[in-house]
Amino acid sequence: MYAIVEVGGKQYKLSEGEAFKTERFKSIKEGEQVILDKILTLKKDDETKIGSPYVEGVKVRATLLKNGRYRKVLTVKFKGRKGYRRVKNHRQWYSLLKVEKIEG
Repeated sequence: MYAIVEVGGKQYKLSEGEAFKTERFKSIKEGEQVILDKILTLKKDDETKIGSPYVEGVKVRATLLKNGRYRKVLTVKFKGRKGYRRVKNHRQWYSLLKVEKIEG
């Protein structure tokens, strides 16, 4: 059984017991339950439900394991023979969620 879920403007294919990283949930603390209700597709045994846009009556329960940051990404601007160099860096926040149950 798996579900395709929309979280933070991105789509994830999830099954029970799986952990995944997504956009940061600011208002939820570590160890709390998260209910994901934007389910695009649900595949259960030989039955497939496709929503338009979402499947009704289906929820994914997940637990927030950790809020963290990805590795640093460097951005470099450079113009040859002009002495122009700029270096910027960025670290994106993420939330690590573990899928407990797919209800539906």
